[in-house]
Amino acid sequence: MLAIKEIKRVVGKQVTIEIPDNFHTEHVEIIAIPHRKKELLSTADHWEKDFLSVSQWQQSDETITVKSWPIQEY
Repeated sequence: MLAIKEIKRVVGKQVTIEIPDNFHTEHVEIIAIPHRKKELLSTADHWEKDFLSVSQWQQSDETITVKSWPIQEY
């Protein structure tokens, strides 16, 4: 199965996709999912503070030391 995954900008109320030449079909299924840009963390911002916070010996396991890497709850 050949599939295309692209992030496109909505212009007006339309999205345009270009089908490649090797995509031989008359019908396609399109699923539109809202997309949010992910904010990239700067590697220079917090790494040194995080590194120094986890390299301390007198800490309990319950102490949250790396605040820029939150633990997700499921």
